[in-house]
Amino acid sequence: MDDIEGAVAALDRSVQRILDRDPAMTGRPAKALRESARDIRTRMLGEGRAAVEQGERWSVEVGGVRVLLIPRDDESLA
Repeated sequence: MDDIEGAVAALDRSVQRILDRDPAMTGRPAKALRESARDIRTRMLGEGRAAVEQGERWSVEVGGVRVLLIPRDDESLA
């Protein structure tokens, strides 16, 4: 992704895809996934953005949902 907003949009698309494709994702499981994604989204836009802007990798896991943000100029990707 080009920026944090793009990463958040990708998270939202992934969550929606799971909800649309998995018939078991109703009721409590769906609510838990949405809540985890909401928490992660908030943290991505706050502490995640700050870390990436400082050139640091950042990750979070909530309720089995994990996100890793890597700055574009991370030399370990070369």
